[in-house]
Order: sequence, then structure tokens, then C-alpha cells
Amino acid sequence: MTFLELSTDLSGRYVSFRINPLSFKEVVKLTNTKKENYLDLLLDIFEWGALPQRFSFINTDSKENYIRDVYDSILLKDVVDRLKITDITSFNKILQYILETETREFSATNVLEYLEKNGTKVATDTLYKYLEALCSTFIINKVYRYDINGKTVLKSLNKFYATDLGVKRIKTNSKELNYSHAFKNIIYNELIKKGYEVFIGKTKEGEIDFIAFKNKEIKYIQACYNLTNEETKNREFNAFKNISDNYPKYVISTNKEDYSQNGIKHINIFDFLMDDNF
Repeated sequence: MTFLELSTDLSGRYVSFRINPLSFKEVVKLTNTKKENYLDLLLDIFEWGALPQRFSFINTDSKENYIRDVYDSILLKDVVDRLKITDITSFNKILQYILETETREFSATNVLEYLEKNGTKVATDTLYKYLEALCSTFIINKVYRYDINGKTVLKSLNKFYATDLGVKRIKTNSKELNYSHAFKNIIYNELIKKGYEVFIGKTKEGEIDFIAFKNKEIKYIQACYNLTNEETKNREFNAFKNISDNYPKYVISTNKEDYSQNGIKHINIFDFLMDDNF
């Protein structure tokens, strides 16, 4: 979730590696979780994230303290020291707002108004500098919108997703878990780990949760925690109706029943998370 920098005295250069939290499959292996307990494990990751060491802790205080220590380490080493950001209060408030409004379209105006209401005033260029710092240290990820009809990447109306949901827990005020948001976040992070370049899809009348690109391959994906409700099911499958090309289309949910229809494939979340070849 941050850079591992390997320096050489001779060249003065370094090689950077992105270190991600564990994938669901890696957590299954680490915790020796049986298939019948996958849902409990997923909900645990929704709440506490997937930083490896946190699975060593049992009680709430220990987990929170560990995740805070990791975040503070990133803050001090990568943000304050390397990126020279000193207004930590504003930095943390911006992160809190982004995480609390995750999956919504980003609006600089809304962020600045939120900060001012909470006693902090920053310039627009400072806001973007701090957002860039949050993304460059992989605390959050910026997801651009892709116009499916125009085949172009749009640089506005982007969204953000947390790299680790445990960090989201400690940096937001709400302790009530939003299953829908966490579900989409898990799928986004897994697509990135599987090597896809991921965008939000813009159609003529709405949007697709994710468009995933890899090796000239394109996949359209809707993410919905539960499809039991008929209205919800229709909404998710109908999201693809304005897409005329023949690239594969998927709806991912926790449901075990196969709801595939009209060439759109329904996939259980655990089949998706455990499949290295998706």
C-alpha cells in the first residue's frame, strides 16, 4: 500500500514497488478459511481491511491501533517527509471526506465547502496537491470515467476508492458499514490486482460500475451485493442495455443462484475473487 524504495549508493536511483494489501484469496490461505466461511471472512475484510499483520489481532482496540500505526507510518514517511506536506489537519480532513463520499462523483467545490464548514480553509490548488499525495502514496485510488460511446477517457467526474478498507474505518466518523460501497471497493481492488486498468463506464443514460481493460480485452462489470430483489436485479442487468458492442458483460453479487440472462453472465463474488484467470 506504499512504496518500497531500494536505493543504491552508486547511482542515487531507486526502484519502486507497489505493495498492496492482501487479496481475498491470499487472506483465505493465510487464515485457512473454509469455503463455507467465505462470507464471514468477506464481511470481516469489509470492516477491517486486508493488511497482513492485522489478522494477528483479535480485539477491536488492537486492530484499530495496528491500522492507525500503519497509516501514521505512511503519513510521516511518505507524505510529510517525501512529499513535504505539513498541514496534516487539512490532509486528514480531505481524506476523511473522500472516504465518506466514496463511490460518489468527485466535486472540488463540495470538498472545499465541507472543509470550510469544519473550520479549515484551503486553496483549490492545495486541495489537488493533497489529493495527488493521497493517490501517489496509494492511500486512495482515483478512477476516471470512460465514455463508452465516444471511446474516450474523461478527466472530470472521477471517483475514488480506498486501497484498504481498514484505513477507511479509522479515518471516517461513521462506524456503520455500507455493504454496497465496500462490495464495489473490494471488486475494484481485485481488478487492479488482476492487472486490469479500471474505469467507470459512462453510457448515454447512466453508468457502468467498472470497465476493465487488459491486453486489448474489455470487460463490463456491475457490482451488487445482493440481487434477490427483482427490481434490483432488473436495474443491474439493464445497465448494459445501451452498450451495443459484444465485449463480455458481468454482474457480480454474493448470490449463489445463477441469474445469467441475455448474454450477460452472473458471477458469485467468491468465484470472481478466487479465480486468477478472470
